[in-house]
Amino acid sequence: FLGVLALPWAVLCLPPARELLTARSPTGYDRRGACRLLDLDGLSAFVGRLRPILRSRRVRSELSASDLARLDGALLTAEDYLRANPRAAKEETDRRRDAADALITSVIRPGHPLHPAFFPDRALLHRHQARDTA
Repeated sequence: FLGVLALPWAVLCLPPARELLTARSPTGYDRRGACRLLDLDGLSAFVGRLRPILRSRRVRSELSASDLARLDGALLTAEDYLRANPRAAKEETDRRRDAADALITSVIRPGHPLHPAFFPDRALLHRHQARDTA
């Protein structure tokens, strides 16, 4: 019964309806506590997702020291940029995210044992493509 009463509010779960009815954009808080526009696929989210992976024992044991240093350096550079430019334009942060992604892709190619850890979406896509062609 309560589910039926909640049904009219389910419309607000749809992003276009939520934006239309509330006239709000999704927000979040940065490290300084300031309310910011939420960017789920931006540089900050990218670095935040990869930093714990790069710190894991498995990654540190399976990557060469030079590859580990290159990837760690790329994430440090991205973190420094975000810290120095908290209101950076999305185009610039997207460009930097794509450059970091290209570096990681050059080090961890499909078939590498760490590929699913770094690229779970791509690993899943490869698995489905392989299943569909079989």
